[in-house]
Amino acid sequence: MAVGRFATAKTVRLDCDARSAACATRPRRPFVRIGSRGDASMTVPDINNASDIGNYHFQPGDMVEAYWNIQVDDDYISINKYMIGIHNSDAGAQKRKAVQQAAAKLNHRIDQKAFTRASMGKVTPGDCQHILTMAVRSGLVRPGDLQAWADQCLGVDCTGFVVAYYNEIGRINVDKYSGGASCPFLVGRAVKNKAPGLESALIWEQDQVRVGDMMVWMNSRMVETRAPGHIALISYVDVAPDTLFIAESSGASDGSGHYGPKHNRKSWEGVKSSGGAKYIQIDKTGKVLIVRPPAWFG
Repeated sequence: MAVGRFATAKTVRLDCDARSAACATRPRRPFVRIGSRGDASMTVPDINNASDIGNYHFQPGDMVEAYWNIQVDDDYISINKYMIGIHNSDAGAQKRKAVQQAAAKLNHRIDQKAFTRASMGKVTPGDCQHILTMAVRSGLVRPGDLQAWADQCLGVDCTGFVVAYYNEIGRINVDKYSGGASCPFLVGRAVKNKAPGLESALIWEQDQVRVGDMMVWMNSRMVETRAPGHIALISYVDVAPDTLFIAESSGASDGSGHYGPKHNRKSWEGVKSSGGAKYIQIDKTGKVLIVRPPAWFG
C-alpha cells in the first residue's frame, strides 16, 4: 500500500471559507506517489496514542491540497468535482475507457483498480495522477486540455475522500474498499476497534476533538441525520473559538471553483439530544458525531 510524499513548491493561501488569519499560508504540495508504508520520511505514530494523527507528516488538510495539486509532468491539475454513485456510461466514463484502451495498446502499465475507483467516485490522489498520466501518454489528451478533461472525468465523494486519507496514513486498505465504505461502516469500525485506553470512540467535549477525527452526520443511535449521509475530517483545532475546521469532499462550491475536495469550517453549538439520541449541533441545523478513528479499520 503506497504512501505519498510531497515536495514543497510555492505557497498558496488556504481557502477555508474563514477568510481570516486562521487560514495561514501553507506550502503548495504536488502529489507524488512514491515510497511505502515503511518510508523513513514518515513520522511513525504511536498507535496507543489516541491523538497521534497530529504527529503525522501528512494531515487531513494536506489531502485537500493533494487533490488540488496533482502533478503530471510539468502541469498541476486540480480535482474539482464531487462524484457520487456509479458512473459507467456517461461521457466521462467513455473518455476514461478510451484512455485505458489506448494506453494498453501502447503497452503502458494500467492500474485497473484506479480506473475502477474512478467510476465510483472513490479515486485517491495517486489514482488521479495515474489516470491523468495515462490520458497524456495515450495521446488522446493534450497537456493543455488536461484540466478540462479532469473536470469531466474525475471526482471523489465524501467517503472516497476519507478512505483515501486513512489509506495514505496506513489505517485502511483502499484496495479492499475500492467500491467504497459507508459512513455507518466507518463509524462502526471505529467504535469496535477504538484505541486502547480510550473510553469511547465518540467524542463529546470540544477540547477533546483531535486532528484526524471524523465528523459524521449521524446521531448516537447510529442513524444518519441527512440524506445522503456525509462525512468529513477534522483538519485544525484550537484555531478559533467554537469552530471546527474540516477537510471534506462535498458538492457545494467553496467560491473558488472547488465542488469536490475543499477546506471548510463548522460552528460548534453544543451537545443536544432528541428522541433519546445524542448529537453535536453544528451550524444551527447540522447534527453530527465526532468519532476517533481506530489504528486499523480492518
